[in-house]
Amino acid sequence: MAKRWALWALFAVLSVAALISSLGTAFQTLPLNPDMAEMALIYQGIVHHGWRFPFTWRFTQDNQILSLLPFALIFYALAGVSGASIIIQGWLVFVVNALLTGLLVKVATKSWSWAGLAWLLALLASPMAIGQPAILAYPVTHNSVWAFGLLGAIGLIRYFTDRPGWSLPLLLVCVGVGTISDPWFDAAFTAPVLLLAWKSPKWFQADKTMRRVLIKAVIITYVAGRIAYFGLELLHMVPGRGIGFASLSAMVHHLVLLAKSTGILLQLYPFPSGGLAWMC
Repeated sequence: MAKRWALWALFAVLSVAALISSLGTAFQTLPLNPDMAEMALIYQGIVHHGWRFPFTWRFTQDNQILSLLPFALIFYALAGVSGASIIIQGWLVFVVNALLTGLLVKVATKSWSWAGLAWLLALLASPMAIGQPAILAYPVTHNSVWAFGLLGAIGLIRYFTDRPGWSLPLLLVCVGVGTISDPWFDAAFTAPVLLLAWKSPKWFQADKTMRRVLIKAVIITYVAGRIAYFGLELLHMVPGRGIGFASLSAMVHHLVLLAKSTGILLQLYPFPSGGLAWMC
């Protein structure tokens, strides 16, 4: 028992140290840029012009309307708008994703030890991977929606293993949020989910009924999300968006970026800070 409490105490100390370290990295991202401040600008617009303001705002395709905006409004209502609060908002996105990474490892391995290690490693990732211009330069785009990607992955694993009642609804909520809030989500999450569902009888010993239910539910949710996005287009809140495939050269280019970003994340080898423009 004493050994167990000692391990928990050590984990708590390391967690606090890692959180402080990552927060220090966050405040090295100055100066702020428009992407970092977008949610704060929308909050200020609502305060001064009312709840009609978001309908006059021209969002990008990475609109964050569901993935971050509701939470950002609550955050700024409590913390106020300042340079520090804008940076802390991005840091909180990073911390939430680190926490969800740990939970995902727990679901996959059934081990709290591996989950705790994943949490610490995520917090202590290379500063080049979590600082400007990576995680905190765009805390309101891909990083916020990937919280739903991690949640969806947790739901998918549980659906294939012990199938609790909440697993499929959680997965579908994440698909819906990602479909509306970030076009990258379609290829990075929804398409792989459909592939895994199709192969699930062979890869996960899932029965065909589970496969049919999952595929139909994901497709229906995706179509509903695209219809909702089209509604935002009609309101002139977001630009038009089509469905297409990248060229072979673009795929190869992104495979190279994947290798480089993985190297930076895991600190496998150094990169000059001036060469990080590709991470945007």
